[in-house]
Amino acid sequence: MKDVHLRNMKRKFIEQINTIRIFSLFLFIFLSACCIFVGCSRPEESNIEITIIHGWGSSEKDHEIMRQIYADFEKEHPEIKLNMISLPSDLDVIEKMRELLTVGKIPDIVFTAGEGKNTIYKFMTEHSYALDLMPYLEEDKNFKNNISPFILKEWTTMQNNLYTVSDVLLMGGYWYNRTLFEQAGISSPPKTWDEFEMVCQKIEEKGKGTKPLLLDQTHIVHLTNAILHEEAPQELSNIENSFINLQSEGVQTVLNRLKNLSSYSDTVNAYSFRDTLESFNQQKTAIYINGIWGSSLIDPKINVAYAPFPSDSGNSVAMISAGVGYILGNTGDEQQTNASVEFLKYMLSKPVGERLLLETAQIPSNPNVVITKDMVGERLYQALSCIKSAEVFIEFPANFWSRELQETYSESVISYLNNNTPSIQ
Repeated sequence: MKDVHLRNMKRKFIEQINTIRIFSLFLFIFLSACCIFVGCSRPEESNIEITIIHGWGSSEKDHEIMRQIYADFEKEHPEIKLNMISLPSDLDVIEKMRELLTVGKIPDIVFTAGEGKNTIYKFMTEHSYALDLMPYLEEDKNFKNNISPFILKEWTTMQNNLYTVSDVLLMGGYWYNRTLFEQAGISSPPKTWDEFEMVCQKIEEKGKGTKPLLLDQTHIVHLTNAILHEEAPQELSNIENSFINLQSEGVQTVLNRLKNLSSYSDTVNAYSFRDTLESFNQQKTAIYINGIWGSSLIDPKINVAYAPFPSDSGNSVAMISAGVGYILGNTGDEQQTNASVEFLKYMLSKPVGERLLLETAQIPSNPNVVITKDMVGERLYQALSCIKSAEVFIEFPANFWSRELQETYSESVISYLNNNTPSIQ
């Protein structure tokens, strides 16, 4: 009887073992099937590709850094593949966009670095090719908190739409060579335009071949912008509509001042901003008109400082604004759209803002990035403090001067200054 009981217990134990084995086998098959299914589906879930067209495509250091910042987006979002169409400049981006939009192709993301308000931005918004970002800001408060008030004020439409956001702010006056100023007996930047002309005259007389500045397209447009703001603000409205009255009293005042400055400066037509920068770095010119981001491009061995523009009233005038930034395409593809928005959140985040500041000397638009002297160094901090303490703020030319008007106007002015024409028409 005892043997029978033992045999029964042994049989039940074996049956339990077999049951466990069968269950384990089914569990293994089930889990394997799940792994195969997940493994097969993962590429589809992570195979989201978006493309950005940008103008950071040259071999310059800041361009290389920006491309790396873009590429690092994939580290935070491995499920998204970012394809970059890297062009040498913002003007190349605008030309490429014209080609694409002409045949109805809408990119996921385009960045024009402040250019294109009256061309690409206008065309994309008018034809519903640009994605309205406002709903994404409203549903994500952290995203909205990273947007500069300058951007919201400048780019929110009357219908409460937002079609572009920039990761940096445009801040501008001019750089000057302290050593060359001191050698000419100039202890501080001029406060009025008359003083500005006197500074140029002194540098010409005592600079031993050094010119005060080069009157190229960029310098002419920026000087015109600063002078007109006080002399004839109504002309700025005309300029925004791609028209400038060269015979108006305000513009004639500008031309007279530029004519006086040309007596001490070289007037050039074919120079790019890189040529003008090289002239400043070689200390052939004492003044270089550009945004404060130019700090990283100026030879660190040169003793330079930053100054606001003067005015007839004596008030300091600085340019500060948010230009056209990233425009997201209204492609209709929800996955790609959401991925593009994630990229924008990444570029507007505080960590990336700090990288833009420390690695490229651009001023991040994120208002939560705190900038200190220890963080950025004496040169950039002085420039930033100079802009923030200005008494009058005006827009950057790119926000209302079309590229075509800038070129036409500056060519006419340069021809006039070089006396190739008896008068400007």
